[in-house]
Amino acid sequence: MSDDEQMYDEAMMEDEETALEIAALQSEDLLPQPKKEFINHKVALRALVDELSQKSLSWIQRCDITSTEPIVVEKTENDLDRELKFYQQGLEAVIQAQTEVKKVGVPFSRPDDYFAEMVKSDAHMARIRQKLLDQQKGIQNSEEAKKQRELRKYGKKIEQEKLKEREDQKKASLDKIATIKKRLRSGDLGEVDDFEIDVASDDDGSSAKTKGARGKKGKDGKPMANKKRQLKNDKFGFGGKKRGLRKNTAESTSDMSGFSQKRNKSTGFSAVHKKGKTKRPGKSKRQRTN
Repeated sequence: MSDDEQMYDEAMMEDEETALEIAALQSEDLLPQPKKEFINHKVALRALVDELSQKSLSWIQRCDITSTEPIVVEKTENDLDRELKFYQQGLEAVIQAQTEVKKVGVPFSRPDDYFAEMVKSDAHMARIRQKLLDQQKGIQNSEEAKKQRELRKYGKKIEQEKLKEREDQKKASLDKIATIKKRLRSGDLGEVDDFEIDVASDDDGSSAKTKGARGKKGKDGKPMANKKRQLKNDKFGFGGKKRGLRKNTAESTSDMSGFSQKRNKSTGFSAVHKKGKTKRPGKSKRQRTN
């Protein structure tokens, strides 16, 4: 450490000690306290007030407005009430100022054909507008998604109620059918309505649906297939078992109705084997023939 720095530190320490001693003496009232003198120079103050006064100026140069009633806020903690009082006072001041300005004849409204230069550029305002539009679109999408979720929940609820109603109707119909069939079997008919008659007909196999399904019958008494079924039967067969149909049985072996002696007649086993391919005659033999 240099000598100058050391001397500076010592001086700072001495100043701090002196300040502490003076504070201690003042706290013990050992030093005399300076008296404050209150001087009211009325003449000088009035001269200054007259100098600052603007009574000689017109109102359009002063533009000062004094409210007719002072602001009275009952509960200072109520921010809304306090701000409302300020708003009412400002509104009253604006109305008074408009009246005074009209008296002087000074225009205060902006003309319709006046175009002022914007503080912010058009590009900046376009970005702000696009941002606001995006926010509004996001809110609309969120509300639409919420609405769709509610509709899906409602749709599922309605679907479950419909399914339950159908199951109940089906169960009730089956129970009623079982009861009617039981009564028909036991012979206790009693009062029979149209529904019971249809069930009885269906149980006997004579309902309109069964009759329609039977259709026309062939010579053997079996129901005939429709035209489309007949075409498929002609093309692909009649279905059923195919394996083992060509296997010989005792009846097929003994059946000689398909045998033709004329068609199966031959000159003998040796003649069949000797007959073979006919050879072409030689050249001299063919020339003599020609």
